[in-house]
Amino acid sequence: MTKLGVLKIFAQGRRFMKPDEVWHQLGSRLDRRSLYSYLDRLRKQGLVERNPNPRRGQLAYRLTERGEGRLAYLQNALSSSR
Repeated sequence: MTKLGVLKIFAQGRRFMKPDEVWHQLGSRLDRRSLYSYLDRLRKQGLVERNPNPRRGQLAYRLTERGEGRLAYLQNALSSSR
């Protein structure tokens, strides 16, 4: 799981996505709890935001404008290093 990979998933979705949706797109290779912690870190960095009205079992995140900028930066850095 990389920041670039997770941000790409949100950019492709262009909507609020449940952590389990992201987990499945990552191939379910990691512990689900690790993803929840990682999404919370991305939220604290301002790269994703939580659904403002989460009900129990309805937690969801989407990419922020800052997250879009970070994604573009990471993609440019990756292509420059090749």
